[in-house]
Amino acid sequence: MKGVILAGGLGKRLEPLTRITNKHLLPVYGKPMIYYPIQALVDAGIKDILIVTGGNHAGE
Repeated sequence: MKGVILAGGLGKRLEPLTRITNKHLLPVYGKPMIYYPIQALVDAGIKDILIVTGGNHAGE
């Protein structure tokens, strides 16, 4: 089974925090926000995970 995480969007509602850092990398309880959905998939036994992000912001 494969897992998909939708991580798109501009994070406008989180400004000014998202002016420099992608919203999915913002810390929540000491870990990047994206960690939690990834961990939920791993805990469910899913090892093949695709993270979908906006093309203009990939790698920033």
